[in-house]
Parts: sequence; C-alpha cells; structure tokens
Amino acid sequence: MNYKLDKILETIHNTLYFKKYIEFNLDNPIDMSIDSMQQLILKLNKRPNTRALYNSVTTYCDIVGVVDINGTRTIDFEDNNYTLLNKGIDRQTDKPINN
Repeated sequence: MNYKLDKILETIHNTLYFKKYIEFNLDNPIDMSIDSMQQLILKLNKRPNTRALYNSVTTYCDIVGVVDINGTRTIDFEDNNYTLLNKGIDRQTDKPINN
C-alpha cells in the first residue's frame, strides 16, 4: 500500500459515523488486482458490518469513498473516470480476482 491510502484508511477507521458519502482522493491511482490490494479487500470484508468494494472491470482506484447506511460501513475503492463516463453504472464487487 502507500502512505496516502494508509492515512485514508486510518481516518475511516477512526471516524465513528459517515452520515453522507465522503470521497478521499488518492495522489496516485492504485491497481486493485495486485495481491496486497486483494488481501486488503478480504481483510476489510472480514470486519463486522463492513463492506469493501472495487471496480471489477478496470480494477483501477483513484478515489476511496465511504458511507455508513443501516449499520453497515461501505468502503468503495472507486474508478472515478469509469463511473463518470458510464453514467454511474455499478461495476463494484467484493470478489477476489482469480489469477
């Protein structure tokens, strides 16, 4: 992982409640298909009431979004350009990539 992502995840972990969807911009994009990022998704999804997702088509992340809804924290490793160009079509998954 990188320093900026570590700080974002620390902020997310230390914040009690996100009433609205908040986005944290990354300085450099992350390839979510690399093993360390796949392990992070699995680790986050093992936390109680937490759901971590990434774009299954591009496996690219330039924004980390978070919101708490109905007792579940959703952490979204988002490809902002893909979302904007495809009118918000949901391609998010929590499934690991089988290499």
